[in-house]
Amino acid sequence: MRASGLLDLANVASPAPRVATKQEIETSHDPDYVSIVEAISNGAIAPGMGEFGLGSSDNPVRPGIYETTALCVGSTLTASELVTSGKADVAFAPAGGVHHHAMPRSAAGFGIFNDAVIAMNAMVEAGLRVAYIDIDCHHGDGVQMGHYDSDQVLTISIHESGQWLFPGTGYVQEIGVGDGTGYSANIPLAPYTQDDQWHTAFDEVIPPLVRAFKPDVLFTQLGIDTHFQDPLTHLSLTTQGFNLAVKKLGGLAAEIGKWVAVGGGGYDLSAVARSWTMALASMANFDLPDQVPAEFNSLSNLTTFADIPPVPTEQQYLDEIQTHNTQTLNEIRSLIFPKFGI
Repeated sequence: MRASGLLDLANVASPAPRVATKQEIETSHDPDYVSIVEAISNGAIAPGMGEFGLGSSDNPVRPGIYETTALCVGSTLTASELVTSGKADVAFAPAGGVHHHAMPRSAAGFGIFNDAVIAMNAMVEAGLRVAYIDIDCHHGDGVQMGHYDSDQVLTISIHESGQWLFPGTGYVQEIGVGDGTGYSANIPLAPYTQDDQWHTAFDEVIPPLVRAFKPDVLFTQLGIDTHFQDPLTHLSLTTQGFNLAVKKLGGLAAEIGKWVAVGGGGYDLSAVARSWTMALASMANFDLPDQVPAEFNSLSNLTTFADIPPVPTEQQYLDEIQTHNTQTLNEIRSLIFPKFGI
């Protein structure tokens, strides 16, 4: 971002994030859980930490884990406060979003404190309706759980199906409970879904649901572990396919007037560096050059922002992917669309 000149643009500012308070974190998390994270962070031995999902390979413990995660949550809160106060139309907190698996009483999937839920709790408390869209390859289960019974937050997650990928959830049938029935929408896709089929699913579901919901704020999680080179996942998006999604989200955000974006998963660093730079450029209406700036040397062998598309999938497998994804869309039309008169 810096090498491309984005941070020097007149319409881009880089305010320092604040640290989330314990009280703010506890709007989403059980105080016992928050306290044990804080104790571990200060070097305490916690024999019962496994009960809270801590100490696993996904959620290793380390000194300072509370403070760094509270800062991450604070970056998302800073972004949301800038937007909801009217000081900015768009705010991007790349450090946020990766905690979208964190549950009220446990860590999960690299997530400790669920910054998205905490930020949206504050928005709802202020009387705002929020549309949350998660394009990470993994289902945004922690965020879904955080607002599963609420009609003030519409959660939409488009992801690789839990049939094949962690966390094993995110099926169309997970539509919410109580007042939240119908306000949880999931778009589980087949492995190796490529740009065109991914965007077909996006276009069929996300814009009509968001427009029907009429939110006050758009909140998006922009994970880039959907990339075809990501080592942990199986979707096959390119950086340009990802950025097209960001531009479509930007179009929806322009209709709403307020857009908070956070980062998320992404384990191929080349894809992360290029995609989130492309995302910020799209948010700032800035045309990046085709070539990655030569002065950027933190990663080797980066040449262009756009990818050379992966080797085409054999037609037999494309047909199987299409069949799965079409069934997903048909189920959404049946279960979710009637709630919104679509």
